[in-house]
Amino acid sequence: MLLSLVKKVLQHTIKINHWKILLMAVIFMVFSSYALYFIEPKTFKNPFIGFWYVMTTVSQVGFGDYTPKTVGGRVYSIFMYLVGIGLFAIFVTKLVDFINKYEEFKEMGIIGFEGKDHVIMIHWSQKTKLTVEEMLDSHQGTPIVIIDQASTAPMNHKNVHYIQGKATKWDTLKKANALQAESICIFVPDDTTDDMATDGKTLLIASKVKQFAQQHDKDVKVIVEILDQDHITPATQQYFDEYILTYKPFSNLMAETAVNKT
Repeated sequence: MLLSLVKKVLQHTIKINHWKILLMAVIFMVFSSYALYFIEPKTFKNPFIGFWYVMTTVSQVGFGDYTPKTVGGRVYSIFMYLVGIGLFAIFVTKLVDFINKYEEFKEMGIIGFEGKDHVIMIHWSQKTKLTVEEMLDSHQGTPIVIIDQASTAPMNHKNVHYIQGKATKWDTLKKANALQAESICIFVPDDTTDDMATDGKTLLIASKVKQFAQQHDKDVKVIVEILDQDHITPATQQYFDEYILTYKPFSNLMAETAVNKT
C-alpha cells in the first residue's frame, strides 16, 4: 500500500514541468533550513548553517561537520532525507532533461540567435559548406547563422547556429536576428534545374530581407549567388548590395565579401 502510494506520487511528480520542480526544491530547502534553525538553534546557529546541512544531506555528500543532537532535529532530518533526496534526484533529472531538450531544439533549429555582428547564410549547399569552412578557418571570431528548411542542423560547430524555416518569413529572420547581422548571404541550392526560376527565388528572398530591414529602419548588407548575370535588371539591383556569379572561385570570395564592411 505504502509502496504503491510512493510510486504514484513519484509518477505524478516526474510529470511536473521544470520550473515547478525548481520552485518546489527551493521552497523545501529554504523551509528546511529555517526549520532546523528553530528546532535546534544551538547546533544550527543561523539559517545559512541549516542550509549547508540541508544541501550536504539531500545531495548525499554528508561532510559530518554539522549533525543534529536533539530528537526533534534528528526526526526532521529523517523526514528531510526521505523527501529531500527524492526531490533532489528528480530535480537533477529534470535539469539534465532540460539541457538535453535545449541541445535537441538547437539541433532542430528552433532556438533563436541572440548575438550580433554575425553572418547569416541562407540555403545549405555544397558552396555554403565550403564558405562556412573558409570563414571558420580565416574569421574564427565571426558567428555564423544558417537558415534552411532541413529538419536538423547541417553542421555542428560552436560558432555555427542553425535556424529552421523559410527565409522569406519575417519570423525566421527575427529568429536569426537579421537586423543585427553583419551580412546576409543567399546561396543557390544544390538541386537546381531551372536557372531563371532559381535566380528569381534568390532575388525574391533578397527583396524580403530588404523589406524586413526597411520596416525596422535598418540597413543590412545582402550578398546573393547568381547563376546567370543576365537575370539581374536595374529593377532588381535594389534588393542586394553585391552579387557573386556561381562559377567564380566561390567560397573564398563569398567569405571575404561577407565580412568586408566597405
